[in-house]
Amino acid sequence: MKRDGRAKLTHGIRGVLWHQGENDQGADGPTGGFGWEPYRQFFIDLAGAWKQDYPNVRHYYVFQIWPKACAMGINGSDNRLREVQRNLPTAFSNLSIMSTLGIDPPGGCHFPAAGYAAFARLVCPLVERDHYGKAPTTSITPPNLQRASFAGDERDEIVLEFDQPVTWDDALASQFSLDGRKGTVASGAAAGNRLTLRLGAASAAKTITYLDSAAWSPKTLLVGANGIAALTFCEVPIHARKP
Repeated sequence: MKRDGRAKLTHGIRGVLWHQGENDQGADGPTGGFGWEPYRQFFIDLAGAWKQDYPNVRHYYVFQIWPKACAMGINGSDNRLREVQRNLPTAFSNLSIMSTLGIDPPGGCHFPAAGYAAFARLVCPLVERDHYGKAPTTSITPPNLQRASFAGDERDEIVLEFDQPVTWDDALASQFSLDGRKGTVASGAAAGNRLTLRLGAASAAKTITYLDSAAWSPKTLLVGANGIAALTFCEVPIHARKP
């Protein structure tokens, strides 16, 4: 669609809110893959086009989509799409990611009006911060994993470091998988920004995933101390014990 400028908003748009990716989870993408593979570069190109058309854009807000949204995705392709979305801020200095997992009432594909109202309540503090100078007094973003590493040489505990405090519920143990295998986490404990997962046995796993769409429940979510659902992550490398 070609912009013709009749709305006279070319210099009035200051922010873009983006909730999309369902078809990129499982349908063939333009490069012949499922669609998650080129998503990062295509989004960067799209953001560049927005900036060209609306030169006063100051911030982008991306919602990490619902697991297997619109019933799309195969063999974990939707999990990988959400991981790409989680990492989009590494390509921008002015992009924020918001979780949709805690949205109630849920939608899965399209949300009811009350669900979209919850979207607005979550993103409003970010818009107020970035465009109207309102300084938040508490965290207003979803917890985002920064690093995963084994706690010791025994390799029977994994420490997940987040950008803010998280809370733990024993039911969450089933939501983590190591190298694609579930049932390896026995229990956990949260202390501030660090979540320690205790394994049933020593592990040589190389990656960790939180929330595989093959089996999950919107009632069992990792959340921050601020009540916002954490961003999901997929096949994140597990580092050796810190020196």
